[in-house]
Amino acid sequence: MSLHWKWGRLALAAALALVAGLVRAPLAGAETVTITFANWAAAEGTTKPAIEKVIADFEAAHPDIRIKSEAISFSEIARQLALRVRAGNPPDVAQLAGNDTFLIAATGKLEPLSGYIDTKFNAELKPDALSGLAYQGKLIALPWTLAPAGLWYDKAILQKAGLDPEKPPKTIDELMSAMAAVKKTQPDVIPLGIDTTNRPFSLQANWPWMATFGAQPIGDAKAGADSPAMKRYLEWMRDLAQKRYIDPGRKIGEFRPLAAQDKVAFIWDQVLLQGVIQSANKMSDADFYARWGVTTQPAGPSGKPYSFEGGHQLVMFADSKQKKAAWTFMQYLAASPAAIRDYTLGPGASLPPLVGMPSPELAKKLDTPIYRSFSTRIIPTVTTPPYGPAFASASSAIMAGVQQAVTGSEPIDQIAASIKQQLAR
Repeated sequence: MSLHWKWGRLALAAALALVAGLVRAPLAGAETVTITFANWAAAEGTTKPAIEKVIADFEAAHPDIRIKSEAISFSEIARQLALRVRAGNPPDVAQLAGNDTFLIAATGKLEPLSGYIDTKFNAELKPDALSGLAYQGKLIALPWTLAPAGLWYDKAILQKAGLDPEKPPKTIDELMSAMAAVKKTQPDVIPLGIDTTNRPFSLQANWPWMATFGAQPIGDAKAGADSPAMKRYLEWMRDLAQKRYIDPGRKIGEFRPLAAQDKVAFIWDQVLLQGVIQSANKMSDADFYARWGVTTQPAGPSGKPYSFEGGHQLVMFADSKQKKAAWTFMQYLAASPAAIRDYTLGPGASLPPLVGMPSPELAKKLDTPIYRSFSTRIIPTVTTPPYGPAFASASSAIMAGVQQAVTGSEPIDQIAASIKQQLAR
């Protein structure tokens, strides 16, 4: 076989493949563009292989777009992006979460996204997915993954305490009774795993508990850090500590391995807890669903349960020269079957922001007791704190007060007044 004949056959085969749609090539004369994607998914060992595969799949499906992934740690990304915005060198797209999204929005350099979401895509998004992502009246982020918090409970621990494992507490009073039973029968078990550290995430995690007591220490002129509702919340936190129902000072990540060892009865955590527990104890799905359940937050004096959204968002920078390509990539990450399968429902351990799944395979993956509870019951209870530039500094004052209530003996009125003073400064 001659070399010329062999190459001729290969060229013919490639041409036929293109005609058949088996290979997608750029249109003649089309220019390949590159967009930069600042993210921490590529900086973490758990998610790095998955996000690299998603990017490779995107580039294969869009050969006229190349993605330059810039790995930045979660703790550093907001600071780095703020510096780059100031220097006039932001990426095209970035991954953000929580208050960081609004810190970067405050720079005024995020591209408003309302004009990019057409009617069809808007109908595919969950009604609650976009809530809380507006800044100064403009939509500034696209939900990539949803990760609300719920009250997880270990059914085996509840059963040993003489409680019905299929009837988790619906009110704060029922929760207190359940924790008392756990403490009495299993003194080595932590009744409630909740983050009480002094950091913005802890305020985000505690915000729903403040809300169910009717408290809102910042963001509402009618409320305040020294309101009767805030004092009731602080008194409850002190009661939890004095009865040794909580283990103060632990970050939420420190409760997760303990939960995998049946050492935590209730834990206030996000969707990802299932993956952490199964990774630690190698429990099968069937065994996990028999052992663990998740429900809405027990309601306090307000009569309503609340949650916080700990998922990740995608933002586009106004200075991007490739906005069309950037939006194509953002939409792919949030809604494509491949990205949902390989990242969101994989190591991302979260929920997609879509009403329905784009394939029967993905719909089956979401048809579990845990995902159903998060999707149908917990997501509608999400409340958004008053995020913004002041939230991080306010969190330090508020959570310092919470820690005083939990570990100290100062009168609650004095602690609430101190929080108010610190916020005023």
